[in-house]
Amino acid sequence: MLAYNNKDLLRSSFTLGKGDKLFQHNERAVLKHVFWNENVTQSQIAEVTKIPQQTMSRMVKSLIDLGALNQTDTISSSSRGKPGTNLEPNPNYAYTFGLSILLNAIAITVMNFKGEVVGTQLIEMEDMSIKHVLKNVSLLIDELSLQYKIPYERILGIGVGISGFFSSMDGKMNTHHALEEWAQINIAKIVADTFNLPTWVVNDGTGAAAGEGIVGKGKEYKNFVYLFISSAFGGGLINNLDILKGTYGNAGELGDMLPPKLYSHPNLELFRRILLKNGVEIPSIYSLNETYDPQWPGVDEWIYKVQDSFDLVATCSSALLDTQAIIIGGHIPKKLAEKIIPRIDVYAQFRRGEKRPQPKIVCADVVTNPVAVGAATLPLRDWCF
Repeated sequence: MLAYNNKDLLRSSFTLGKGDKLFQHNERAVLKHVFWNENVTQSQIAEVTKIPQQTMSRMVKSLIDLGALNQTDTISSSSRGKPGTNLEPNPNYAYTFGLSILLNAIAITVMNFKGEVVGTQLIEMEDMSIKHVLKNVSLLIDELSLQYKIPYERILGIGVGISGFFSSMDGKMNTHHALEEWAQINIAKIVADTFNLPTWVVNDGTGAAAGEGIVGKGKEYKNFVYLFISSAFGGGLINNLDILKGTYGNAGELGDMLPPKLYSHPNLELFRRILLKNGVEIPSIYSLNETYDPQWPGVDEWIYKVQDSFDLVATCSSALLDTQAIIIGGHIPKKLAEKIIPRIDVYAQFRRGEKRPQPKIVCADVVTNPVAVGAATLPLRDWCF
């Protein structure tokens, strides 16, 4: 993940005199615990973080005065029996934007400080040049900011998800051939300079996984492998709620598990071609969740072609990572994913009457603009939680 977030880009409302970090270490520990746990009191946080109670009280009061935390009306007791007021992130304290640069479309999501999607939009376009994309991104950000009354000084930053892999430690990406102009450039710096916002960049599969981790199935599973099914096939990894990035930021390149001469990649471009051969023309893969018909001729043919690919990727994910769940997401229609899941065979040795524990295979909860939703979580994950 490439980040361009030097303190010069952090506007005055968020400059707290702490260098290029929004919160100090202990404050981040408190915010992280409150963010991931509902109905929590400062006494409970102190027990988990081992921060002294007196220090905790001062810190929580400071975060409430700052506006980052709210006290709720609910009263609960800690394990030691001391009643306390529950805490939660103040959704209006800050906002983030997420940008998804797809092969023939862009999507923008705005998220609040509580990790809730405020609004999201997608537009398809043929011209994916840098100039044209940034012009339309600017229009969408302005439109969403106006629609949801989001003050510019409350925007923490912008995350970007794009198809490709990082080429080296400098964060430059070898993007999909359909995004030629975006290849081998500092995308984070270009976006940051354009919008005067701290910027983070991940590939699209990692972005979608990051969003699912906060808005979707991450509420149930702390560890999962995300299968990103779109025009191409990729993925992302979540480990103990955090993004597993790898050495260069390329962890989760699941498509590379599948030699193309041996396995058909389970992507929606293959799905579209099979449907077209059978007389079904789909206007857009991004609206498949609404337009998909299980009775379309060609659906079973696609499943047959990609069945072995799903089996291999799921088996490798289970064996290598011992993950809790495998989540099927991206732009695949949920009803199609539900049809595939019962057919996926995860191989494991059968010994003494049982197999090792197998991951749950489930559909993603985030079905609308999943990459943009995930990209919007990046500033929150890096600076706050």
